[in-house]
Amino acid sequence: MENIEITVCSDLDYDNLIAEIKIDNVFVGIVTNEPDEPLRFEIPNGQESSINVELDTYFKAINNAKLELLK
Repeated sequence: MENIEITVCSDLDYDNLIAEIKIDNVFVGIVTNEPDEPLRFEIPNGQESSINVELDTYFKAINNAKLELLK
C-alpha cells in the first residue's frame, strides 16, 4: 500500500491555502480552493511525476487533500 502525505500550506501563487499531495514521498499535485472557483486538482508546471500509483490510491489521496483543505 502506498503512503499518502497531505500538507496544507500557503503558496505565493494562490490567494488561499493549498493542499500538497505526496505518495510514497513523491510529489503528485495540489488541491486548490481559490475564491470564486471550484476546488481543483493541479500539477504545477515543471513538477510532473512519473510515479505509478493504483487508481484507488490516487483518488483517495485527492479526496484526503480536499478534506484537509476544507477543515
